[in-house]
Amino acid sequence: MNSDRLLLIPASLGLVAFVWILRKRLLVRARGVEVDARCYDREWRGQGGGPTFLLSFRTADGIKMTCSATESEVPPGTRTGGTVKVRYDPAAPGRVETVITSRRPLWKRGDLIGLVVFEAAVLAYILG
Repeated sequence: MNSDRLLLIPASLGLVAFVWILRKRLLVRARGVEVDARCYDREWRGQGGGPTFLLSFRTADGIKMTCSATESEVPPGTRTGGTVKVRYDPAAPGRVETVITSRRPLWKRGDLIGLVVFEAAVLAYILG
């Protein structure tokens, strides 16, 4: 097996990841139910990193769910004990985003942009 064919493996995995993330985003936007989540804790990353906000909410069925969000995904000034609006997919409550994130245009999503750049770099290398 030549090395160019081996490079198709990460390119294929990147494409699968892109489709998976895009699908999640679109499902939350289409079917999402908006609820208030309570910030029950903040975790701090290493040096220079911002906090990760740990959020909990209840689904319409009363099931308690948790999720996390970065500083750019919650309103400014969010503190432990505060509330953050989130959207979740009732068919799969684990698919959850903050309302700020769900309203952000897809082309402004860092994870999607990163995957597109990765895909383009790998394909450019393979093709030439």
